[in-house]
Formats: sequence, C-alpha cells, structure tokens
Amino acid sequence: MITTANLTILFLSIFASITFNGFLRNISKANNILIDIPEKSRKFHDRATPLTGGISIYVATLVSALLLTGLTNISLDTEIADKGLLKDSVIYDKNLSRKYEVGNIEYDLLLKRDDEAKSISIEIETENKSPTIVKVEPYGDGEFLVTLPSGQKQKYSYENGMVTADEFDLPDESKNISPILISPSNIIIDSVTIAALICGALIIIIMLFDDIYGLRASLRIFFQSVIAYLFIFISGESLLQLGNLLGDGPIFLGVFSTAFTIFCIVGLMNAFNLVDGLNGICAMLALVPLSFLILLGSYHSGSLILIGSILGFLAYNLGYLGKKRRVFLGDTGSNLLGFCLAIACIFYSQGYSPAGVVISPVTALWFVAIPVLDCISVMTSRVINGIMPFRPGRDHLHHILLDKGLSSNQILVSYIFASGFLCGFGLMIQEYFVSKDYLSFLIFVIFSLCYYVMTRTKLLKNA
Repeated sequence: MITTANLTILFLSIFASITFNGFLRNISKANNILIDIPEKSRKFHDRATPLTGGISIYVATLVSALLLTGLTNISLDTEIADKGLLKDSVIYDKNLSRKYEVGNIEYDLLLKRDDEAKSISIEIETENKSPTIVKVEPYGDGEFLVTLPSGQKQKYSYENGMVTADEFDLPDESKNISPILISPSNIIIDSVTIAALICGALIIIIMLFDDIYGLRASLRIFFQSVIAYLFIFISGESLLQLGNLLGDGPIFLGVFSTAFTIFCIVGLMNAFNLVDGLNGICAMLALVPLSFLILLGSYHSGSLILIGSILGFLAYNLGYLGKKRRVFLGDTGSNLLGFCLAIACIFYSQGYSPAGVVISPVTALWFVAIPVLDCISVMTSRVINGIMPFRPGRDHLHHILLDKGLSSNQILVSYIFASGFLCGFGLMIQEYFVSKDYLSFLIFVIFSLCYYVMTRTKLLKNA
C-alpha cells in the first residue's frame, strides 16, 4: 500500500513542479528566450509558447529530492561507496531492510554485507537516529540471531539475498518483536537517483543549446551517448540480460552489456523527442508506464518524484491553468523523459529495484512500445524513400491521425488508452503464460510489423 510518506513525496513534487513551471515560464516570456514560434507546416499551436517544461520538471525533481533527504532517513546503496562519491556514508543494502517495533520504540534493522570478508552484520537504528551495531550470532544453516539493545532476541533466515523473520520459537521475552514494514515501501535515495540527477543536469544543459541554436544529429547522438555511459558508470546499472527471448534460455549480454545499454538509452531519448508533437503526448507516454510500476508496488522515491513533476507540467501544458499559460517540453524535456523511462526500464527489469525484478526485459518493450515503434517506423520509411532519418517531418502517427480528422484531444486520449492497454497486455503475458518471454517477444514482433504496415500504407491513404 501507498504510505503517508509516499503521498507526501508525490504532492511535494507536484507543488514544486507547478511552482517552477510558472516561475520559469514567466522568465522566458519576459526575456523572450526559449520561445517556440508557431509555423504552419508541423506545429499546431497559435501563439508563441515557452519551451521551459523540461527544465521545470528537472528543477522540481531536484528540489523534491533535496527536500526528501532532509526530511527522511536516507539509505544509500553499495554502488555509491564503490565509486567513492559519498565517502564516510553508512552503506545499507536497500533490499534487506526491515522495521520492527518493541514496545513504543521503533527499530530499523538493516542488513550489511561485506563481500570481501563474506560476513553479515546488522545495524539497528532507533527513532533518535542513534545507530547501534550488534554482532550477529549464527543459529543454524542460513539462520542467525539478532539481539536488540534491550537484550531481546529475534531469529532470522537469510536466503537468496532476502532476509525473513522466522516464527517466534525463542523464549517468551522475544515474542513482542513484530515486523511492521518491509523494504519495498522504504524511501530510498540510491545511486540510480543520484546518477539520474547528475545526467539529467547534463541533458538540460546540452539540449538547451539544441532548443536555442540547434545541434547536428550526429553531435546530439554523441552527447547522448556520453551521458548514457556516465549513468552506467555512476549507478553501476546496465542491461545484463534480455530474458528468454528465443526459447533457449536467458540471453546474457556479457561484454556487450555497456554498448547495448547505451544504444537503448540513446534510442529511447530520440524516440521520445520525435513523438513530442502534440500537447501532452510525450509526458503521458512517460506517466502511464511509471504509474503502472507504482501500481505494481514498487514505491521507489525517484519514480514518485518524477510522476509528481510530470503532473505539475501537464497542468500547464494541457491548459488547466489557462491556455495562455501553456508551456512545452522542448528538446530538454523530451530527451529527459526518454532518458528517465530508459533507466526505469533497466532498473525494474534487471533486479536493481528494492522489489527485485518487477517486469521482464521484454515487458519493458511493451511499456515503451508507442514511442519506440513510431520512431522505428518513421525512420525506416524515410530511409527507404531516401530521406534523412532525423529530418523533421509530418509523418508521425499523431500527424497521420490529425490528417484523418481527429482532434488533438482525441489523439491524446487515444495515446493514453493505447499506452495503458499495451502495458497491461505485456504484464498479462508475463504473469499468466508459461513461455512468457518467448511468447511476449513473438507477439511484439508481429505487432510491430502490423503497426508498420498500418501506419505506412493504409493510414497514409486519405479516406
């Protein structure tokens, strides 16, 4: 269930996003910078509109994360220590934390692993934030005892990277120790969040030049690749395996892991940039998958903050605060959201999240199917017709639907429902079919071919 702390994080980020969107919009209008001027060929707005949405989303996310660190007890994962970015920090294993209550005192029990010494220890932290290190007593095969400062003991089992509290078969004085909270609901600022904030700042800086002056496609891809590599270096995360796509067992990337991860991150950044053609589409294609991940019970604070920041932006972008006060994402925002969705898919599909593997790698494809397929379809069609693939044009799906007579609101609603359906369909296959990865990938390939045929042939013909 969603805790009060999680709701606080969400509403804090919404408020921050609304505030910064309004503030930066006014600065843009007053100084006549970062303004998107209407033109008839590809753009459909009728007034000059600030391109400050992406900057506002980032600033709101950053400020919310900073406030979160001051309001909560933050646990940091081991990757940060390995990179030497935060020295002298207490390093917790984010997967293995438990909170317990003894009488009126709450204790956070956090398993600490020393891989070199091959030892396990427990840190107990009380409400007053004063940590007490206790020695773990072996109790049996895969079992150990934890002694609280009060002298009370509890037996735990450790297996496959998970800690569970066993049934109370110890003396009576230990029976008043009962679990009240488990790890996936904890508020965590980890190496992923920190890496995303660092790389997000670089995206904002570089793409500002793209919004103002325009960057060559080759130069833009180069900077995107550098940012993707920097994320991998800081966070320690990458695509390690693709699941059982071919029915012969899991496909492990090995030495190609880093290169393939960079390719996927850069690809999704460009896919989101290309799909950003109508109000709300790009933001909704990020919001819907992130919301599904939250509904699956993976309450990572970074995801919640990003969702709140996107909602605050949409209040301006969709005209809920007045049509004259609209803002657009710009290249800064579309690239930022594409980057965030890419790392979210990696985070939740490779077992890096507190809840372990939430979605399979092929399910992640369904979560980003619309921007990915639109990008591949458009670029393939352009190459076949001898057109530069990164050249602007009116051949995206939303352009086709506009030409078919649908309004921008109708298209937006269609995109939301389509994204939700595809996310749900991917999850259904993951949960209810035996050969799930193989079957899901096969259906995705067939769906991709049908999508290409429909968008490049039938829909291109005027009714």
